[in-house]
Amino acid sequence: MNRARLLRGAASTLAASLLAMAAPAHASKCEAGTIFNPLTKVRWTCIFPITIGGVRIGPYNKLDKALDAQSTSAPLCACRKGATFWFGIKVSFWSPNRMVDVVTEPGCMMALGADLMPTGGKLQGSQSSISDGTNTRKLFAQMHYYISPVWKMLDMFTDLPCFQDDGFDVAMMTEVMPTWQSGTLGAIIQPESILFGNPAAGLACMADSAAAAAGSVLDPLFWCMGSWGNTYPLAGDIHFDDSVEAWAGLASRGIFMMGRLGLLTINSADGCSFKPQPIWTKSRYKLQLMEPVKGGQCVNIGRPGSLWTSSKHAPGKDNAQFMIFEKTICCAGVSAP
Repeated sequence: MNRARLLRGAASTLAASLLAMAAPAHASKCEAGTIFNPLTKVRWTCIFPITIGGVRIGPYNKLDKALDAQSTSAPLCACRKGATFWFGIKVSFWSPNRMVDVVTEPGCMMALGADLMPTGGKLQGSQSSISDGTNTRKLFAQMHYYISPVWKMLDMFTDLPCFQDDGFDVAMMTEVMPTWQSGTLGAIIQPESILFGNPAAGLACMADSAAAAAGSVLDPLFWCMGSWGNTYPLAGDIHFDDSVEAWAGLASRGIFMMGRLGLLTINSADGCSFKPQPIWTKSRYKLQLMEPVKGGQCVNIGRPGSLWTSSKHAPGKDNAQFMIFEKTICCAGVSAP
């Protein structure tokens, strides 16, 4: 009797295991059409203005004029790296070299058009209303940060010394970061968030929001993202009125988080080297929406959604993909003998 009971139990366990193996895994709703194609998805007019030896080419605004001031006033440059010495002229432009996904379906790698991390229904994005009389809502989403050297992928400008020799890579997935899932945990890892992630510090962001609306950025207010909210806490929760604004805010938090992790660099002012950015310089970045609808312009961080988000949220599509354009300053020249 005991032997028969054991055999039946073993058979039941084996059957349950086989059924579990045969059951389909939970898959995120990733569309194949989101696979990154630099020829069709990048808004190439965003690389302007280009400044060569102090001469500006293409349209520009207040932000571009301020960033190019040093290049136009000191167009000649000289650099040294180890035993190598070169001199030439300064070249500056906006370079598409990073991408960010903001997804409500965890594991959805939009740039790859695939679900690489089925989570079994966990870590899902969400939207909720805040019952404080302000009619605001809160969005939670996951974020993926990609290194995507578009110029290298297209085999262009490879002779310029101011590009990092990086290949395409996934630099960050928030699904594996507990701090992204909880603002409280994020405050423990980043204790300065207690100083800046509060209403009092948020009042200072009103000035940054006004500057962003005028096409400028206040770099000293590093904890502000203009009309997109606060950089703190470094978590997936963000208050919003405009969904596209909220996506842009979480994408910008991705840039900021890379700096706080020691993984962010920018070109030095002389165009000779790269320097670390533990605290970001907001004016050095612009964002272009690629999915769900290709944006017609690049926007400075914090720009009010009323100026650029119209008709950018396709019905039923709550995953977004952004190209990050970074201001590149390069000393382009020839090596000295």
